[in-house]
Amino acid sequence: MTPASWYIHVPFCASVCPYCDFFRTVPSAARIEQWLDVVGAEIRSRLEPDTKIDTLYIGGGTPSVLSDSQFFRLVKDLLPHLHAQSEVTVECNPESLSAQKLAMYRQCKVNRISLGVQSFNAKTIEKLGRHHTPALIEQAVEAIKEAGIDNISIDLMFAVPGQSMADVQADLARFFRLDIAHLSIYSLILEEGSVFGRQGLQAVDEDLEADEYEWIVQTMKAHGYCHYEISSFARDGKLSRHNLAYWLDQDFVGIGCGASGRENRRRYTNAPDLLEYIEKGPRPEYEPVNAPFEAVMMGLRTCFGVDLASFFEKYGLRLEEMAAPLLAKYDGDLMVERGALKTTESGMEKLNSILVDFLALFE
Repeated sequence: MTPASWYIHVPFCASVCPYCDFFRTVPSAARIEQWLDVVGAEIRSRLEPDTKIDTLYIGGGTPSVLSDSQFFRLVKDLLPHLHAQSEVTVECNPESLSAQKLAMYRQCKVNRISLGVQSFNAKTIEKLGRHHTPALIEQAVEAIKEAGIDNISIDLMFAVPGQSMADVQADLARFFRLDIAHLSIYSLILEEGSVFGRQGLQAVDEDLEADEYEWIVQTMKAHGYCHYEISSFARDGKLSRHNLAYWLDQDFVGIGCGASGRENRRRYTNAPDLLEYIEKGPRPEYEPVNAPFEAVMMGLRTCFGVDLASFFEKYGLRLEEMAAPLLAKYDGDLMVERGALKTTESGMEKLNSILVDFLALFE
């Protein structure tokens, strides 16, 4: 059976941000058309008459660089397989949205927008290579609401070199004024393949990063947001259902060059090179996966944890017994509650260390 969660990777950006290490390229009209031919064929090859899609996430790259006709061409074969409760998310940049484009998204059953904001501070926005202004962010959010899409998430960054604690606090204050239900907030990771990485930019002090993260968590919770995943906060029940499929050990379809998917607990990645993808198709490469460890690694990122009964049913392992020494070692950070192995707030901050110990259990 085809998984109910689908991810489509749009590998095009209007420009390349200096912190980004995802596969992406600045598009030409001809390349987009060639890509649409191949990605459309890949989509059709994966659809079955009875396929039902619960979550569809169109990410990148920057999907909103596609024209209205290009976007419709991308999703048209998927539309009959969506239903009234499907969550359909598109990643967008503030400067690439318009009332016309949002109306077209609505016609294509899009009901959730993830807006790439990163910061409300003009200097930080410029440092990160973004092309919007603080005012344009607010205009974009208002336009999304006016289009009838009320499930909105924005991405912010902290631990950016040159960014102060006061800057982070000001960013969150601006976020609260927008009155939206979801925030994803990430520390800046200096990836080797990014422009920042090649430039040798130095990361911020670890203590400052930890202080910023703790303040963010406390402040978001004080404003009524559920801290449901290390980097994710939601209110009004508007959790990212698509991302929960990843975190709660479900299979998903990955479409497009550079896209990853997982089926029958086997992960694969499509050809990452755009020209190779256009010429030869997706050509997925399957990777060896330590599935039980990955289930623990992803589940402990969330407030839901790892359901012990489901874990035993899938993997034949009694996780609570295996984890007994670690529950003692990380008392106060790791716990069993309501039939699930979970991290506490302090445990989420120590998750990398906890996972190193879990990996040893599964090797």
